[in-house]
Amino acid sequence: MATTSQGVAPAAAIPLPIPACAGALDTDGDGVCDLVETLLGTNPNNPDTDGDRLNDYAESFGFGGGLDLTALGTNARRKDLFIEADYYPGLRPTQATLNRVITAFANAPVSNPDGSTGITLHLVVDQQIAAADADADLNPVWTDFDKIKAKYFAANRAPYFHYMLFANRYGGGNSSGISRGIPAHDFVVTLGFAGGVTELQLAGTLMHELGHNIGLRHGGTDDANFKPNYLSIMNYEYQFYGFGIGGLNNVLDYSRVQVAAFNELSVNEGAAFTPAGTTTEADLARISGLRFNDAQVTGNASTNLDFNNNGAVDGATYGRDFNRNGVADVFPATQNDWLALAYDGGGQIGFATAGLTQDLGRQELFLVAPEKMEPCLTVPERDAR
Repeated sequence: MATTSQGVAPAAAIPLPIPACAGALDTDGDGVCDLVETLLGTNPNNPDTDGDRLNDYAESFGFGGGLDLTALGTNARRKDLFIEADYYPGLRPTQATLNRVITAFANAPVSNPDGSTGITLHLVVDQQIAAADADADLNPVWTDFDKIKAKYFAANRAPYFHYMLFANRYGGGNSSGISRGIPAHDFVVTLGFAGGVTELQLAGTLMHELGHNIGLRHGGTDDANFKPNYLSIMNYEYQFYGFGIGGLNNVLDYSRVQVAAFNELSVNEGAAFTPAGTTTEADLARISGLRFNDAQVTGNASTNLDFNNNGAVDGATYGRDFNRNGVADVFPATQNDWLALAYDGGGQIGFATAGLTQDLGRQELFLVAPEKMEPCLTVPERDAR
């Protein structure tokens, strides 16, 4: 089947397979009658069985207007997340770069109604931006971004897809990227200005900015960066490096553990971190490759962690300024990021129909409004290697 310039095959909604559904009971009003929901294994009392903000009808039978989500592999009983990625000339990401992020989501500790774990990330690299449209400096970022988005992003994807650009820079600075609020529909990765960017750095930045789009902040629940007990690539320490997890190195991951509060004045290298919530010491022991004060250290999150990178496990407790602010802080317990994701893109993602609003019921759609977003990790050109 031929595809459009947006890479989506024109399709009409696939009709429900049982004619008896016409006029039949549809308790949740999602367009799929209760009888068929029983056959599909979806929830007749919930129009979004898997909680990814995509309507069960759209995920099971497609949707009109030239877009068929089923052709893209949706599953109403497993979380799906869609991104269209367009790119400037010379900035098309390799498949290996994309696979690092796709794999991270596939390995997410998230349970699904079909019994599987993980999130299916549909990361669709679509079009190269014409040289004439590839603004070397998106400034103001969202004004210039919108000119490109209006030309290259198909409107029928908007209720389902996040939209991103691989671009050079924005705002005249050297920020690695920015999200259009938290949570949000749009984001940019702006490492084109820097030479020698590695696959891991590019993938980590993509996943970091996507993290903002799905509700994560630099401190998880707040904007406090460099928390030692926040083991997530949303923490700048890990954006370019990832973690060691279960013996694998340079693994990109949002926080999959809850870590207890941590006092900068009471660093205990033998004890490392303390688990919180449902996290266990065994969960912490699987995480290594930890970084503090811009250096990777030995040990794991459960025990014998060389916080000060002096080559030994110190027996006595001591103080250390992990967030470089000159103040002795007590960092609150951190969250499991994967269980806190917001899939509604600031109210823009989701099939709005009876019983399914696009927002997640927050009093304010944005945890951080677009105009309040700080530039993400700044990369001096000489240091991008």
